[in-house]
Amino acid sequence: MNAEKESIAKWISILHRQFQIYLNRELKEYDINSSEYIFLVNLYEKDGVSQEKLSSNLFINKAATARAIGRLEKLGYVQRTRDPLDSRANLVTLTDKGLTIRDFIKTKLAYWSQTISAGLTPEETDDMIRKIKRMSGNALVETNRMDDGERKGDFT
Repeated sequence: MNAEKESIAKWISILHRQFQIYLNRELKEYDINSSEYIFLVNLYEKDGVSQEKLSSNLFINKAATARAIGRLEKLGYVQRTRDPLDSRANLVTLTDKGLTIRDFIKTKLAYWSQTISAGLTPEETDDMIRKIKRMSGNALVETNRMDDGERKGDFT
């Protein structure tokens, strides 16, 4: 197999799409989809953050974040309140309902990681993670470049 003929982007895209299919199937009973779960996971790591911070942490635009959080709020998994330190910002916190599915989601994510890394040694898995992080950084630099070639944003 010639690496020059293979497209990294193609295989990452296939892997990502399969992950979406898996998550949509596994989270269906909770009415959560693959574009929303990531916000819950981020809140499980640090609850009570602003929508803007969620967007920044996940590299997702503010409009998409607002839509996802709005849907999760409608479903009762999160609530939004005004930030007492900045009345322009909404703080997003998990509800009891959102907390009750934490273990379920984490179990499904762990299973997927085990599934896709089957046959890899721990060293190969660690190496793959390092490479994907590097590629993600390269992609972020490119997608956040202004039309005139300047960078916008800080990705450190």
